[in-house]
Amino acid sequence: MRITAGRLLSTAAGAFLAAAPAHAQSTQSAQVAIEAATDWRERGLSWSDGKAALGVSASIPITYDLTVAAEAVTLRESSRHGGADVGITIAPRYALTSGGWTIAAGARGNIFVGRAGMSFGEITGEVAHTIGPAQLVLGADFAPSQKAIGGSNLHLEAQGSLGIPGTALTLYGGLGHTSGSDRERPRAWRLRPGGSYTDHHLGIEHARGPLAVGVRYSDTSIRSREVDRRIAFASGDFGSRVVAYLRLSS
Repeated sequence: MRITAGRLLSTAAGAFLAAAPAHAQSTQSAQVAIEAATDWRERGLSWSDGKAALGVSASIPITYDLTVAAEAVTLRESSRHGGADVGITIAPRYALTSGGWTIAAGARGNIFVGRAGMSFGEITGEVAHTIGPAQLVLGADFAPSQKAIGGSNLHLEAQGSLGIPGTALTLYGGLGHTSGSDRERPRAWRLRPGGSYTDHHLGIEHARGPLAVGVRYSDTSIRSREVDRRIAFASGDFGSRVVAYLRLSS
């Protein structure tokens, strides 16, 4: 029986909401959000083949320092992920905060529903510092060598955000670099079309209560001539793109 994206998202949202009260007793209440975007991009690459997508996410506190984040996204038969309709991410994260500094470590499982051999896992870490309305985050995501991604994959990034005083606007941006080993090039190019590359993004968001609206520009150093178009999942959008999104949070 084929699981539709709508049914899976509805089930995931219900599970997140049902789980929230039980875990919220630990330290704080869970957070749930629904986001619609004109394209779903990760590290400068489209995960929805340049099409509009819908995501449901939740952050559930287990203890004061431990949080589990979960997300389900419609991928629109993404060629990058073997034609998967839905991607699910589960990410436990342990964080220590003191004096405006946060040090965090965790893991991320990326699951692609209905497509065997596409799922892969990562180890994550970050250091963040907040001063007033500004925040800087340095992060690293490492995927050990796995058949699903044709080798290993390392993503390093720096991100910053600044809330504009007296307004509901936040400016944000970031720069990243992805590299890794190529044991099986077609699969390795799934996350690194053409090999190692850099990505950057710049956006602005307006948030009022539970509703946020934003626009984000992103691009990569990947050029079409570097990518073998015979590789289906490498033919997704990886160039410059302006994405608009709407997010409703609890």
